[in-house]
Amino acid sequence: MTIYFPYYYKDFKCIADKCRHSCCVGWEIDVDDSTLMKYRAIEGAFGDEIRSHISDDGVIRLSEGDRCPFLDEAGLCRIISKLGEGYISEICNQHPRFYHSAGGRIEGGVGAVCEEACRIILSSDDYNRFIPYTRDIDIPEDTGFDSLVHRDFIYSVLSTDGMSYNEKLCIIREKYCLTDPATECEEWNKLLSELEYLDESRRGLLAIGRKNEREELDCYFERFFAYLVLRHVSPSENYDNLRARVGFCILLSEILENVISVGKASLEEISEAVRIISEELEYSEENTSSLIFEFESKI
Repeated sequence: MTIYFPYYYKDFKCIADKCRHSCCVGWEIDVDDSTLMKYRAIEGAFGDEIRSHISDDGVIRLSEGDRCPFLDEAGLCRIISKLGEGYISEICNQHPRFYHSAGGRIEGGVGAVCEEACRIILSSDDYNRFIPYTRDIDIPEDTGFDSLVHRDFIYSVLSTDGMSYNEKLCIIREKYCLTDPATECEEWNKLLSELEYLDESRRGLLAIGRKNEREELDCYFERFFAYLVLRHVSPSENYDNLRARVGFCILLSEILENVISVGKASLEEISEAVRIISEELEYSEENTSSLIFEFESKI
């Protein structure tokens, strides 16, 4: 199957034991039926060990510290080292990739919840350049709405020279008749404070209010916004849903502005801020749905 990824995808490779925020720690790991069948057929002590860590409903029981029990001391997967990549579950094989149908084709990307993917996303201006790859995946549902003409418009604005990032956002808000969330700061911050958080210390951190005034950082905001548009605007169901999703992207962008508006902001620091926003808001279906619904209610 042909899948179109942003050009920067070619640079992505899991950094495994070098990762400070392993996707094998703290996340529920489901094992798909096909992989379960492979595990049931493995003979010997390691096969017995694998099966002992999987619940009846096909979820890996995490060890102390919410670590996957198959991580070795170096942070590498023992299933891969002993059996090969063909024996890891689909979710482990695909993460942090995501897929959707848009404009009659299948597209993919890598999620900013992964620190290496985040670094690549924030380092590349090639967000509007797509190249084909061949991967075997389940075909994503086609919404029947062509969002690509709108994404092309947004990307053309983002890539325009001679304007600040906030000037570009103003054009995008006007195009889709969206109010700047900063004008309703108290309302949005109340909603953000009521969401579910993996880390409670972030409840007050993820807010809006302060604007970025350092234009040298604009490139990072543009790349983050372009990534958000790829992941969340592309699978829009209809025009109003698209407008709400654009609003969601603007909100997350303003949260990033708020987080890094004070103090130094290196690529590493911005990447970590983006990763936290992605982990808490993007990768929580409930939080994403709540925020998009709030925008839909205002349309």
